[in-house]
Amino acid sequence: MLEIKHRTTGKRLLKVKNSSLKGCKLSGLDLVGADFRGLDFSACRITGCNLSDSDFTNAKLVGCKMDNCVVKRADLTSTDLRNADISDNVMELSKFIRCNAENAKFRHCRINRGVFANGNFRKVDFFFADLRGSFRSADLEGANLFGSDLTGADFTSANLQKANMTDAKIARAIFSYAKMQGSIGTNGQPWGFAIKGNHDKKPWWKVWNDATA
Repeated sequence: MLEIKHRTTGKRLLKVKNSSLKGCKLSGLDLVGADFRGLDFSACRITGCNLSDSDFTNAKLVGCKMDNCVVKRADLTSTDLRNADISDNVMELSKFIRCNAENAKFRHCRINRGVFANGNFRKVDFFFADLRGSFRSADLEGANLFGSDLTGADFTSANLQKANMTDAKIARAIFSYAKMQGSIGTNGQPWGFAIKGNHDKKPWWKVWNDATA
């Protein structure tokens, strides 16, 4: 038997007959402030729950499906979110520091003011997600950021190689020291500026004539 308690008061929020949450189904539950640290949610189905202020530190959510949940101010530090589908959730002010979310889906999620620092988000699908947060030193190689809101986001020292930012909003976003090789810009074209080939250069005497004309 497993008991889920409040992270600060110790109040019991949920009682599970099994000794693990692996493969469980949770629907419509109020689990605000729940202590999920180190628990295994692999292959779980979580829908319509209030998980705000919960602590998922070091939890395992591999292949987990979570949707229509409110997960504000949650701590997902060092969680394993590989291949999870976390689409269509409200996750404002949540922390994903050092988490491993490779190949996960966060489509249409609202995660403004979230912290993704030093996390693994390689090939993650952020299609039309609200990501106005901090991605400092995060690995976003091959990530799908199509149509996402990156307004004011901080990508300092992040890896955005081969990422797709077509139609994304990047006003005031910071890309200092970010790796951008092979990434697609907001206009659907390769990031950066086109370099003219040598065939466009004029002979020196034509340049001189143009200058003195």
